[in-house]
Amino acid sequence: MRPTSPFLFAVFASALSAQSLTFAEGNPTALQIVSVSEAAPNGPATVLLQGVELLPIEIAARTLAQELDPTVSRRVVRNGLARVELPGGGRLLRYRRLGGQFWGFLWIAADGGAQVALEAPGTGPGALNDPFGDRIGVAPDGQHAVVPSAAVAGCHVLRLDGGTFSSTGRIDRFVATSDNVFPTSVMVGASHVFLQTDDEHLWRCALADTGTPVDVSPPAVLNGEWKDQMAMSRDGTRLVFLYGPRDQQRLWMVGTTGPATMLPPPPSKYEEPGYLPEDPGEPAMLLDHTGSRLLFVDSIVRDELFLLDTSGTLPTLQITEDNIFQPYIGVHILPFFSDPLSGSKLTLAIGDAGLMDWFRVELGATGGTVVNLTATGSVQQPFPAGQLDPRQAADANGTLLITEQSGAGLAMRRLDPLGGNSAVVQQNLLAAPVAGSATAGPADLVVRTSGGDRLYRGDTANLFASTPTGVSLTPPVHGPLFAATWVHLGNGLGVVAYYLPDGTIIAGNLELGVEQLCATAAGGFVVVGPQLRYIAPGTAATITRPAAAVRVCLSGAGG
Repeated sequence: MRPTSPFLFAVFASALSAQSLTFAEGNPTALQIVSVSEAAPNGPATVLLQGVELLPIEIAARTLAQELDPTVSRRVVRNGLARVELPGGGRLLRYRRLGGQFWGFLWIAADGGAQVALEAPGTGPGALNDPFGDRIGVAPDGQHAVVPSAAVAGCHVLRLDGGTFSSTGRIDRFVATSDNVFPTSVMVGASHVFLQTDDEHLWRCALADTGTPVDVSPPAVLNGEWKDQMAMSRDGTRLVFLYGPRDQQRLWMVGTTGPATMLPPPPSKYEEPGYLPEDPGEPAMLLDHTGSRLLFVDSIVRDELFLLDTSGTLPTLQITEDNIFQPYIGVHILPFFSDPLSGSKLTLAIGDAGLMDWFRVELGATGGTVVNLTATGSVQQPFPAGQLDPRQAADANGTLLITEQSGAGLAMRRLDPLGGNSAVVQQNLLAAPVAGSATAGPADLVVRTSGGDRLYRGDTANLFASTPTGVSLTPPVHGPLFAATWVHLGNGLGVVAYYLPDGTIIAGNLELGVEQLCATAAGGFVVVGPQLRYIAPGTAATITRPAAAVRVCLSGAGG
């Protein structure tokens, strides 16, 4: 990469409308949250909060696949800071301040501005305990979040779309429920939230200002039990849940209107999804994008996998029946509904533990089809065990980048779940890929290998750049014009490398100790290190801020 002045940005694009830059700075347990104008970063700063400690945050219905999918809301940890990344460059953070006198959630909008989304005083002895549940629900599109209360029966609905509720004049409103809310049950869609309460009821509530909870519980049955983990379609219009006597439960579905309806499968021992962090995060119950297909597992004898048409038009397929898979094969991991148009094609790995192949499953009028995509076992039914040992997968714009065990190390496979093309594209991985972040569109991934780092494009799943052994890359950050990564040469030395989709690379000067890169929605970049810098098309400025033990940029797509 050729060292180039940041001022060459002006050759490629003019600056977009500048907005805000928000920083957390100070002592780790007593930070202040400050914002400056992106157009004049050395101008007056606005102090939003003081005495802040940023805390871990957890979201309901978290899966392994979600962690590598920047197109949906996801929980990430960067620079020791846990937060919820929202599509488009916003984020949500959890905090307490003044030693626990107040607890809350800080929303960083896509334009970089910061706002207290919700805050409440501490509860319990000394009034220092957390008044909120141990996790929150966040809509996949990042426009709403729902925070269960731990102090009273109900939850707080948050607007993260830039608007306010007319009833409160704020971005939050409180919704009372009949009893305490199960935090693990909170499922937030585009227009409604679904949740369970301690008095064994399921509720649907419109997120709009006039929305109040509607009881959509099925009729009570003798010895009926609930499973608090539920499955929601990606568009948030349909929800599937389990209710009934133990090991004789039924699958129920409810939408954004009407009552819950019982699905056709008979009473049995169905598995709940199994979300992180308590469970593996490889869903045993999964709806497709619109709720038209349901993957579920019946474990009454041994795990048997099924694919159901929720409309009842097409027959249900027992994926692992004996004429499709050899007996006693029922282990599955990393299911995806990968068809970007209909979302009805299921891709997943099936086989004995560590001895798998990848399969595509579809329903049809005369029965379903199961196709072996990787064929390390056999393409003929009944399928035997394969030879693959998948560990993680990222959906890169419809192509899967799969991390799998290969001998004593790891390898990465690229798989087209629709066309069926499959190939190992990278050997000697040291860890699973790490997804960067973006203000819009798919983010790129960094793959660490024994021979150096590799950067794969998120929109094509193709290799874009590589480094020699000992040179590492940080997870890339994407703005509307450029992407950037810190190229660490060793001993704290490195360069910031900016790049364009066409392969053009603009390398900064050799420097020491860069700790963080952030790309803003306005087309600029913040570089946090010994000097705090702002770089944009036609602009390169040092930002002067008071000395601080900790300084983290909270704006934009960042590390």
